[in-house]
Amino acid sequence: MGFNWTKFGMFLSLLLAFTTNSKATHVVGGDLTYKHIANDSFEINLVLYIDCINGSPGAIALDADAMIGVFDTTGTLVKTLLENRSLPIRINSVNYNCVLPPTNACVDKYVYQYFTRLPYVNGGYYLAYQRCCRNNSITNIVSPGNTGATYWAYVPDTLQTMGYNSSAVFNSVPPNFLCNNNTFIYNHSATDIDGDSLAYELITPYIGADPINNLPRPPTKPPYAPIIWENTFDEKNMMNGAPELTIDSITGVLNVKPRSIGQYVVGIAVKEYRNGKLINTIRRDFQFNVLNCQFNIVSSFTNDIKTCTDTVAFKNNSTGADSYLWDFGIDNLQTDTSTLKEPIFLFPGPGKYKIKLKVGKGNCLDSTSALVTIFSDNARFAGNDTTICEGGQVLLGIADTAKYNYVWNTALYLNDSTLARPLSKPLANIQYIGTRKNDFCTNSDTVNIYIKTIEAQFSYKITTNCNTANIKFDSISQFSEMQWYLNNEKKQLKELEETKFLVNQSYQIKLNTKDGLCVDEIEKTVNPLPTDSIILIPNVFTPNNDGMNDCFYIKGIMLDNECNTLKVFNRWGQVMFNSETDGVCWNGNYENKPVSSGVYFYILKNRDKNYHGTITLVR
Repeated sequence: MGFNWTKFGMFLSLLLAFTTNSKATHVVGGDLTYKHIANDSFEINLVLYIDCINGSPGAIALDADAMIGVFDTTGTLVKTLLENRSLPIRINSVNYNCVLPPTNACVDKYVYQYFTRLPYVNGGYYLAYQRCCRNNSITNIVSPGNTGATYWAYVPDTLQTMGYNSSAVFNSVPPNFLCNNNTFIYNHSATDIDGDSLAYELITPYIGADPINNLPRPPTKPPYAPIIWENTFDEKNMMNGAPELTIDSITGVLNVKPRSIGQYVVGIAVKEYRNGKLINTIRRDFQFNVLNCQFNIVSSFTNDIKTCTDTVAFKNNSTGADSYLWDFGIDNLQTDTSTLKEPIFLFPGPGKYKIKLKVGKGNCLDSTSALVTIFSDNARFAGNDTTICEGGQVLLGIADTAKYNYVWNTALYLNDSTLARPLSKPLANIQYIGTRKNDFCTNSDTVNIYIKTIEAQFSYKITTNCNTANIKFDSISQFSEMQWYLNNEKKQLKELEETKFLVNQSYQIKLNTKDGLCVDEIEKTVNPLPTDSIILIPNVFTPNNDGMNDCFYIKGIMLDNECNTLKVFNRWGQVMFNSETDGVCWNGNYENKPVSSGVYFYILKNRDKNYHGTITLVR
C-alpha cells in the first residue's frame, strides 16, 4: 500500500499546532495530594483545571499525560512518575439561586493518578508538577500569560514517630464563575482520613515553568517561588472585593463579595496538625471568573440606610419577583415583618438594625440584607449641670464615638469650642449651649456650670489680765472641715480659747476651711495689749445697805493682787481695807464693824502707776 500523504499532512499540521501552542495559556488551577495505601505504597493524585473556552487546544492535547518529580529534602531527584489523565469532568456547579449560567466561562477538571513506593527516608519527600502558562486575561498577577504554575506537596517522615501520613483532600471544587456585586459563600473544607486536625488559610500561589521551558520533564527541584501580585493585590486583597475574600480558619468557608469583573487567581492551603504539631500542608490555586450574572430574580433594596427619623420608607429594587418578605431586625420580636413590596416601618428608637429582604417567584428565591442605622436627634450630650469651686475647671460633654462636628456657644472660658469635650475654666456662673452635627442629624443641648465660693471668717474678743490675755472666738463661718493653727501649729478651737496669751506678744491665728472640693483660709495677727482703761475713782459712797453705792470700787480696774491693789486708810494711817486680803470692794466695815462717816484716804496701785486720793463715807 502506498504512503498516505494526506494523513501525513494532517499529522504534521496537528504536530505543528501542538508545538506552537504547547505554551499557550490554559491552566486555571490545580492541586497535588497523596494517600498511603500499605507499607511504603502511595497513591498520588494530580488535579489540573483547564480553561475549556479560551485554552489552546494544542496545549490541552499536549497534557494528555503529566510527569511528577519526586525529590528528597536535599533537592535530589529520586524518581519521576508519568501517567495519562482521566476524561475531562466539566465543572458546572452554580453557587447562586436562579442564575442564568454564563456562556463565556468553562472549566474542565482532569485527574492524573499515580501509584508508587516511597520508602522511608530521613526528611521525607517532595512531589512536584510544573506547567506553563496561565490565562493571559488574569487580573491580579503580573504577566499571567508568561506565568506558569507549580503544584507540589510534601510527604513527611512521620513513620517512626507517628506512622504513615495521608494528605488532606479538598472535598469539592468551587464553581467556575462568581457573580459581580453578589455575595459568594462556599464551603472549601477538606477531609483527612488520618483524623488530623485541619486549619485553613489564604496563600500566594506558586510560579513554575515559563514560555521557553513550558512543560519541564522532570520539573525543577524545590524550593518554589510564589507568583508576583499585580499592584494593589496580595494575600489580603486577592480580588478587590467588599468585603474582601476571606476563609474561616476552622471551617474552611470562603466569603467574598466581588466588586469588579475579571479573572482572579486565589490560593488556599489546608494545614494538618497531629498531636498539636504541624506535619503537612496541601495547597490549591484556582481561577475565579467574576462576571455580571443574569438572575431570574434578584433581591435588592437601598443599602445601609442612615437616618435621624424612627420611621423609614423602604425602596424595593428587586427584579423578577412576585412575593416579598421583610424582616426589620428587632431582637426578640416576631411581628417585625412585612409582605408589602415597599413597606414603611416604625423602629423603636436609635440603634442599628439588620434588615433582610427575601423575594421569590415560583421555585426561585433570593435574599439580601442591609443595615439601617437610626441616630438619636434628642440625646443629651452636653453633660450634667455641675458645681465647681472658684478657680476650678470642668470638662463639658460626653465621650463621642460617632464623629460629630461640635460648636459650643458661648466660647467664653473654653480651651476649644469645637471639641466634643472642651475644658472650661469659668470665672462666674455660665451656661453653655452645644450643637453637634453629622451627615444625618443636628442636635442641641445645654449645660450649666455654677461657681461655689466659700469664705473662711472669724472674729474674736480679748480679755486681758495683768500679764496674760484670753481670746474668745465668735462669728465663725461653718464648713464641713475646719482646722485651726496657732503659729502654724494645729489646734482645736477649745485649745485656743484656753490658751494664756502673753500681753505685748504677736500671735498668728489661721483657719483653714473645706467644703467638698472647695477650700479657703484666713489668717489674723493677734497682739494682746495691757488694759489701760480710764480710771474713774469715786469720791463718795454710802454703805447703808440700800443697794445703791454701798461699796467702794473703781470702775475699769480688776483688783487681782498682782497688777492692781487698793488700800484705804483713816486719818491716823490705819489700814481700813486692803484688796489683797479683803476682796475687791470696801463695804465701809473694819473688822466686820461699820466705821464712822468721814473722810478716808486711798492708794491705788495700777500696774506701774500709783493713784492717791480721798473718799468720803456717808451713812
